[in-house]
Amino acid sequence: MDRKKQLLMKYKYRKTEMGIISFLCIPTKESFIGFSQDTKAYINSNCFKLGANLHRNSELQKLWNQYGESAFETGVLEVLPYDEKDKEKEDYTKELEGMCNRYLRNMERARRI
Repeated sequence: MDRKKQLLMKYKYRKTEMGIISFLCIPTKESFIGFSQDTKAYINSNCFKLGANLHRNSELQKLWNQYGESAFETGVLEVLPYDEKDKEKEDYTKELEGMCNRYLRNMERARRI
């Protein structure tokens, strides 16, 4: 197998970090919570949309425009480990959604991204 095919296979079968993401507006203490099976890509995508003034969450976009990127703490609140017992499992949406709902219930001033 040539190098290009090896890299493609490695990328295709990589295990990305899954978990709960938070965008915290420091001045207002408002949190925007979401989940993803690829946390890094999800954060990058949301930051890009916010920077381009194209985000679908109008409240988050409004705060981003008002205070700027530097007024936000962005990060992963919790990581969901892969189920090593079930190697064939590919969809962790239900588990991630449950985790996200728990954060939304328990965090004051938290909303969904």
